[in-house]
Amino acid sequence: MTIREFYLSIINGNVSDETIAKANEMLASLDARNEKRKSADSKEKRETASRRETVLGLLSETPVFAESIAENSGLTVGQVRSALSTLVRDGKASKTEVKDGKSRKMAYTLPTEA
Repeated sequence: MTIREFYLSIINGNVSDETIAKANEMLASLDARNEKRKSADSKEKRETASRRETVLGLLSETPVFAESIAENSGLTVGQVRSALSTLVRDGKASKTEVKDGKSRKMAYTLPTEA
């Protein structure tokens, strides 16, 4: 069954065993392609990992704001915040709300051992 025949059988409401088999085949192919792409190394993934390591190297036990990390690392605030959110999600950094003047801002530290 060709993909055109598959689509036509779906449009016409003729879902046969052959149509279901073709759908399963197409889903397996899609899953394999997505898994290969997810595990593939790329320039963007290497750059993102490098930014995360740079940001992690600038963290300490004292709270620090994303803007100050950006100033010290040469990265943009957006890149730093993206790296920090990943580090927090992975448990490599902690975030706390700190009062800065009249406003409250998120500050980041290395996680403390409990």
